[in-house]
Amino acid sequence: MNTVGNTTTPSNTTTPANPAKGNQRGQTTLAAEIDRWQALANNLAPQIEQLPGLKDSFAQFQALLAQAIAVRNQLNTLKADTATAFTQREQLLVDGAGLFSRLRLGLQSAHGPQNPRLHEFGLKPRKKTGRPPKSTNGTTPPPQVEVPAHAPATAAPAPAASPAK
Repeated sequence: MNTVGNTTTPSNTTTPANPAKGNQRGQTTLAAEIDRWQALANNLAPQIEQLPGLKDSFAQFQALLAQAIAVRNQLNTLKADTATAFTQREQLLVDGAGLFSRLRLGLQSAHGPQNPRLHEFGLKPRKKTGRPPKSTNGTTPPPQVEVPAHAPATAAPAPAASPAK
């Protein structure tokens, strides 16, 4: 049996080879960023007609996303020209981050920054800020300190005499 001509290409997976660990999990790798963008694009596409102010940005974002996916595939298959690919990657991340931010802020403007519906687009709603209200269950107010109207004047101590030489 001749196996020289039987070569197969590995399947293209969407998980990164070296995913980020700890606090930076899913936030710093190109694959994770593209996956977030893809989730936003997939969930926003059916509803883009309801948000006419975001149509132009969304069209640019989709074009940029397609370029970013092409660059990721190029990096996975071609290891030779890494300097050019990394330059493209950085520019795409800069451009994509601006468009992603514009779309995120547009969705927060349309739905509200604390609306749980933002989860549909892969965004986290803002937490409610401020202190929780104080509960008055079984607590007593602090005692009031009375201050006299006229405080008695106290005489300053006389300076001590220094010993004579």
